[in-house]
Amino acid sequence: MELRDYQREVVGPALRGRNSIIWLPTGAGKTRAAVHVCQQHLESRRGGRVAMLVNKVHLVDQHAKKEFHVLQKDFRVTAISGDSSHKSFFAYVVKQSDVVICTAQILQNALVSREEDMHVELTDFSLLVIDECHHTHKEAVYNKIMLNYLQQKLSGQQDLPQVLGLTASPGTGGATSFEGAVEHILQICANLDAEKITSVQEELQHLQSHVPQPRKQYDLCQERAQDPFGEQLKKVMEQIQQYMEMPGLPQDFGTQIYEQRIVELEKRAAETFCRKMRVCMLHLRKYNDALLINDTVRMIDAFQCLQQFYATERDMKDPTEQFLTTTFEENRMSLQALAGDRRYENPRLAKLEEILREHFQPLDASRGIIFTKTRQSAHSLLSWLQDTAALSGQHIRAAVLTGTGYSNQTKHMTQNEQQDVIKLFREGALNLLFSTSVAEEGLDIPECNIVVRYRLMTNEIAMMQARGRARAKNSVYSVLAKASSKEVSRELLNEDLVKLMERAIRVVQAMPEQEYRLKIRELQRVAVASCLMKEARISERRQLHDPDAVYLYCVNCNMAVCRGSDIRTVESMHHVNINPNFGLYYRVSSGKIQFQRTFKDWEPGCRIMCSECSQDWGMEMIYRQVKLPILCIKNFVVETPAERRRYKKWSNVTFLVKEFDYLEYCS
Repeated sequence: MELRDYQREVVGPALRGRNSIIWLPTGAGKTRAAVHVCQQHLESRRGGRVAMLVNKVHLVDQHAKKEFHVLQKDFRVTAISGDSSHKSFFAYVVKQSDVVICTAQILQNALVSREEDMHVELTDFSLLVIDECHHTHKEAVYNKIMLNYLQQKLSGQQDLPQVLGLTASPGTGGATSFEGAVEHILQICANLDAEKITSVQEELQHLQSHVPQPRKQYDLCQERAQDPFGEQLKKVMEQIQQYMEMPGLPQDFGTQIYEQRIVELEKRAAETFCRKMRVCMLHLRKYNDALLINDTVRMIDAFQCLQQFYATERDMKDPTEQFLTTTFEENRMSLQALAGDRRYENPRLAKLEEILREHFQPLDASRGIIFTKTRQSAHSLLSWLQDTAALSGQHIRAAVLTGTGYSNQTKHMTQNEQQDVIKLFREGALNLLFSTSVAEEGLDIPECNIVVRYRLMTNEIAMMQARGRARAKNSVYSVLAKASSKEVSRELLNEDLVKLMERAIRVVQAMPEQEYRLKIRELQRVAVASCLMKEARISERRQLHDPDAVYLYCVNCNMAVCRGSDIRTVESMHHVNINPNFGLYYRVSSGKIQFQRTFKDWEPGCRIMCSECSQDWGMEMIYRQVKLPILCIKNFVVETPAERRRYKKWSNVTFLVKEFDYLEYCS
């Protein structure tokens, strides 16, 4: 395997068996350097085994096909992601492979699994390669794996694997001071047990000639001169707030701050069984969403978001729902008319049209990615493109690329759909993607020559990653935002933070070895101790209340539906109700839920909802022929002897949930 000189420079410590982090700019071939390390490692070590960990599903396939295929002649390389059947027999697959490429979550599941077919130990591997390793911090999966590693290391475990981290952008971890940035870099090194961060120093000119940097430009637009559609939405929101008869409600409609405040108030209303306030908050949040959409894309997209919301089934016996539905109906026609009035369209779109017309000429081989914040805005931008006469020629062939995680807001992509879009984009059958952050990291499209960040506020890591997608010669990286907006000032701050990060890395690289080791060791001890403390606190919290004294109420109509003692976990994950009388409280939707993937012991059934008010509760699972209702905790209010609370996750409840016993249940 031929390496470029600058790649050879950065792999030195890893080839000598030392734990290290390779810091190379996007597009410089970090993965290729890692493949070289893997090859040397396996050739020089009998019984060696490598795990290549990634943090995005589509990167499993990309690494297997584009980089690791060179090892397949001499070694057994297996790629496993959430959709593959190998996952259920992970331990067996690992034993049969020399290189396993998988998402970090799959390895983490296998490390904690009690099933013989699934369970592996870190010591089953001799080398761990961690892609985009700047994610090894706080609650991220990479960090859970590495905390396990550090616990074993500090308790004297000998045969732990070598660790190699890869990153283009360690970031500053939110720090804006030099000391804070240095502390963050040291923490990442400690979390990865790295003895060294290696970067190109001697072969810098060689690197710069191989990795062209895009030209950055700020494409700024003005505010809408008039926004009658937005003004009418705000009037409706004022009307709803007056109906609530609550003084001191926030008035900053159409902002993220307003949304946060509304979410807090909705949670409080649920916990105090104040249905009127809770229902109003849900509707106000939807109007606020519409204002944010109106600011990002077209008025018609914002209108459709409200239209869909009011088209869903709701409890019309409730007077608050009646008032809110009537209010929307009274405003529907005028909102629709305003949404179709081109005079008030979003100036951002005119600016985007300009950029696309400049870069996508009929005979050009341009390829571009437009990064946007939400799935909804990605779909809206595609729809706008298709409806814009000036852009609908043959030379722009666009699609949406979003994450695979399930969301009830906007349709998610399956893993296969994602890979199909990436393949078509690579081959040139598609030449423009409207993408969420899923394509920021690791997506390897060498021919990409225009990247636009469309109304985005992110940190310096996301900025560097997105910029790194523009890899063709003479490529352009555009920041499309309103003049003197927060987006522009954040982008300028990010540029300063990148310089701060680079200074911090240089300082860490120059630290005397003894001082560095002591510092790393101390950070590792603190990390392990605080992890153990946290686990103890969680375990303590789980024992606070007797499950029999805990009640669950429907979040919408406040009907008491079951006790904590009715709940069990299936596969330590799915929370089901095993009380046969629970069926009286819910009804099922028609038609089973369809997932693209299959599961080892169960399949999804129908959606379940409250029989009283139609509030969504979760779904049925068919587990070894037995139908069990899975409850989604956020759709309930949990009452303990101490308080009433609404939780986002089951892991935060204060009572113990036993594992489901199949034999006991059947008997």
